[in-house]
Amino acid sequence: MNALDNLGLFAQATLSIVIEALPFLLLGSLASGLVEAYVPRERMERLLPKGRLAATLFGLALGAATPCCECGVVYLARRLMGKGVPPGAAVAFMLAAPVVNPVSILSTVVAFRGDLSMAVWRCVIVGLAATVVGYFAGGQKAEALLRPLAGREPACGCGHDHAAPGHAHGPATVPGTPFGSLADAVPLAVLRRYARREKAASALRHAMADFLDMAKVLVFGSMVAAAFKAYVPAPVVMAMENDMALAIPGMMALAVGLSLCSQADAFVAASFATFPLASRLAFLCLGPMLDLKLLLMWRQVFTPRLVRVLAVVPAAIVFIACVVFGIATGGAS
Repeated sequence: MNALDNLGLFAQATLSIVIEALPFLLLGSLASGLVEAYVPRERMERLLPKGRLAATLFGLALGAATPCCECGVVYLARRLMGKGVPPGAAVAFMLAAPVVNPVSILSTVVAFRGDLSMAVWRCVIVGLAATVVGYFAGGQKAEALLRPLAGREPACGCGHDHAAPGHAHGPATVPGTPFGSLADAVPLAVLRRYARREKAASALRHAMADFLDMAKVLVFGSMVAAAFKAYVPAPVVMAMENDMALAIPGMMALAVGLSLCSQADAFVAASFATFPLASRLAFLCLGPMLDLKLLLMWRQVFTPRLVRVLAVVPAAIVFIACVVFGIATGGAS
């Protein structure tokens, strides 16, 4: 295969992955924006149980009902802990939510051509890792897990700069009155309509910002995956295809390096169709719980002890679970 053929394969593979994944990226962004704008966090915080195991499991359940990716969930977890939510619930939610939510499950099923088993095993393994780490965090006080704020943190936990023009949560106010100096002259119905419009605009702003942030990562990840297929020497690819012991850690390392969004990474994993199924499952499970961008966020938010646990425990659980899965399935592709 000459250089021109390689370039054609690279372009075709990149475009194929991006086109397949973009609708789910858009759907996830819209869902995340709606949750951010319309779901009152204070009410969720009051509903959380205080028991260590119960709080951890509630965090998993909350993740299943919250369509979001790992890009902004770290700061949301910090805000929840700062408001008194049990650390076990916040950490379990942070690790599980990017995978066990409906958008990620649907994208996984579509990427693997209707094979529901990959989505189920992905949720099971990630849920197990989130429960273990969440239970550990549940035995600590929030002050022992959170770093002191070195600067200003986004108040909503979405990770965006809310000081930027056009990125506000709700109606602009003037000190002294709820809606500015004209509050007495404006009918209440008008103020309510204005508040509803501002809330809808806030949801769209969040969705647009999330989509643009995640789309850049998706395109980069798709290019890396396509380059792997087009340019990596055939003997290297064949060695990983035929040896599960090499394929599983290799795909785990690739997941950490690519830092893909959990609502689109299934399409990249599915593109490695000749690799053992266990290695692709490892890619799907580890990426949303551990990647380069998450490591940088964790260092800003959590103490070094929790960062070490977050970096080591999920990776160990994913490796062991996927090896067992591979042995049980006979290393099927």
